[in-house]
Amino acid sequence: MEMRQIECFLACHEHHSFTAAARELSLVQSAVSTSVAKLEHELGVRLFDRTPRALELTEAGRAIVEPARSIVRARREIVDAIDATRGQVRGEVVIGNLMSVYSVDLAAVIADMHERHPGVTVQMRQSTAGIAGNIAGVRDGTLDIALVAGMAEDLRGLTLHPISEETLVLCVAPDHPLAHHRFHAADLTDARFIDFPPGWGIRRIVDTRFPRRRPVIEVADQIFALELVAKNFGVAVVPRSVAERAPGIVFAEHAGESIPWVLSIGYDTRRTPSNAARTVIEVLRETNRR
Repeated sequence: MEMRQIECFLACHEHHSFTAAARELSLVQSAVSTSVAKLEHELGVRLFDRTPRALELTEAGRAIVEPARSIVRARREIVDAIDATRGQVRGEVVIGNLMSVYSVDLAAVIADMHERHPGVTVQMRQSTAGIAGNIAGVRDGTLDIALVAGMAEDLRGLTLHPISEETLVLCVAPDHPLAHHRFHAADLTDARFIDFPPGWGIRRIVDTRFPRRRPVIEVADQIFALELVAKNFGVAVVPRSVAERAPGIVFAEHAGESIPWVLSIGYDTRRTPSNAARTVIEVLRETNRR
């Protein structure tokens, strides 16, 4: 059993495709399918059902996912230990990103990482499930670290390093009745509301604080949501840093307690992040403090 076989198995599990797995691993498709076939032969079981649409784990395949991830983590820890004796930082870090993040200069972070630690490779992934997707990713090990925010109960089991804090604001068109006023929850009862998908951190907060709103559309893009706001299609709640960049709208704070939006970089508390991942976390925090 070779490490490459384990890596190919896990990539096929994550992407449900030999082609996509090969793309991630920078291999040809035949090399990935051959590696998986050799692993199946050595273990004496089928690990995937090869359907016309996707690869699906068999019962045996599901049984070895966590042991396979443990092998990969153990290899990483060995490399980390050797690198530490040499004063080196290297390796790949898979980061769960979020859409429309303006409170953190991610481009500066990546550029800083490249300059200071050229041996570190960063992969950024963005889940259509928003923060819920990032949380699931760090819990199942497909993400090393991730940007997260939202309700505290959703973030249990994660080690969090806050990197920015702001508030959520209500965005409306300049001629909307709620323009230029601090708003109360009752103000949203009859207002046309632009929602984000379930799983997004903002959606969880809005569901909790404004359950009597009247959603008229659901979009998976904060910038598009604010374009709709500017055309007086409806109102939306977004982080202040996003609202400040949107033309043609005005925004207001909640009349009661402000609605906090704390962006953190987090990882599963049950796992020790790699030296490279810890370095990315530190660079992210340092860059944001400047």
